Amino acid sequence: MLRVRGLFLPVRTLALLLSEVLAMSLAFYLFVTPTDGHLLFNSILPMGRSAEFSIVLASMTIIAMVAAGLYNYDAFVDYRAMLARIMLVLALELPVIFIVSFLYRDFVWAAAPPWSGWYLKAILALFACLLITRAAFLLLGDSGALKRRVVVIGAGERASRVKALADRAGGAFIPSAFIAAPRDQRRLVESTLTLSESFDAESLYRFALRCGANEIVVATDDRRGLPVRSLLGCKARGVAITEFLSFCERESGRVDLDALQPSWLIFSDGFRMSWVARTVKRLFDVTVSASMLVLTLPLLLLTALAIKLEDGGPVIYSQERIGLFGRPFTLYKFRSMHVDAERHSRPQWAQKADSRITRVGSVIRKVRIDELPQLINVLKGDMSFIGPRPERPYFVDQLGAQIPFYGERHAVKPGITGWAQINYPYGASLQDARNKLSYDLYYVKNHTLLLDCIVLIQTVRVILFPEGAR
Repeated sequence: MLRVRGLFLPVRTLALLLSEVLAMSLAFYLFVTPTDGHLLFNSILPMGRSAEFSIVLASMTIIAMVAAGLYNYDAFVDYRAMLARIMLVLALELPVIFIVSFLYRDFVWAAAPPWSGWYLKAILALFACLLITRAAFLLLGDSGALKRRVVVIGAGERASRVKALADRAGGAFIPSAFIAAPRDQRRLVESTLTLSESFDAESLYRFALRCGANEIVVATDDRRGLPVRSLLGCKARGVAITEFLSFCERESGRVDLDALQPSWLIFSDGFRMSWVARTVKRLFDVTVSASMLVLTLPLLLLTALAIKLEDGGPVIYSQERIGLFGRPFTLYKFRSMHVDAERHSRPQWAQKADSRITRVGSVIRKVRIDELPQLINVLKGDMSFIGPRPERPYFVDQLGAQIPFYGERHAVKPGITGWAQINYPYGASLQDARNKLSYDLYYVKNHTLLLDCIVLIQTVRVILFPEGAR
């Protein structure tokens, strides 16, 4: 697992991405790049220009694949979901091809035969590459050849969670062995030995080598009795020693709230952002928000007209939300509920088939159009484009009293979209809020511009596949 600017990337996912970049670049170069109609490699410009065109087209296609969620682990769980996302990528490829052809119009539009003929070739080449690389990846993944092997110290509650992570479809590691700790209430029968047996400074290292593991995960429920000298010996010999919370954060993209302790948050990496990074993030927010306001202006006007025509009520709905460091601010949305929907009731989460939602509101909520006026909040500085979703004071007070560490999500500006939004559906209960907090804390701890870009790109998938919208 590689950590790149706050984002944990499984090696096998990175290998798949790079292999698909190379495969698509080669396929586009051989079969898509415009030629003079005689020889395959006789492009109308030098080979360097044609290769550059192919690489750019492949790179932009990969961005479309990231946006569709084809590199998420759940894309390999449900093959029907993977096929649906591949179909989405094939649709997104049309604007990708147009953009690239416009950038290279000096030789694409001058090609013979007419440049429009290679649209279909590009789609066929893309589909063939995806079919080959994904089939090979799934075969290797099922064999375990691409999975890391780890030794887990523990056989209790925490160790069982590590096993659950490994057993899920798309898991990136295999627990080669579980070593029972003396103070754990044993829940796993897979444990092969216990720490009560003789452990000298070399025994654990030799055991890890026999298991083919280069990482040891400490997942004991009680750390008393750990073989500290043996762990130190393994560390000195290059075997990675990873604590349970850090391991789960890395493998799941979330923070385990059940095991979370303040000491881990205090002493672990993260939560750092220099003034340069803050400045870059602010420029990112302003640039993206201003661009989206300009690009979506016709949609904004049509939405406002539809809301007004339906019931004659106000178009914009303002509401108090809690922002950075717990400070309140006024949030703007397109009104999607009836006027005074909560006049005679206390605040409540939106539910499925909520009677308060108007007909226009049900449409704009599914595709997140109702959130677009929040671009004004971003330009004002109340919000960031990427961050935890802001909640109402009523819910913040409730959730803060019932969920530990809930207030830590206010350490960054709230956002229009966020890490929790692309990883978890709409939340309408205490348990949903708790699950989303586990992703919010991951973002607060690891947020970088790269992570923001990944969230921005994958928001396309959330909009086009609005399973959790209400």
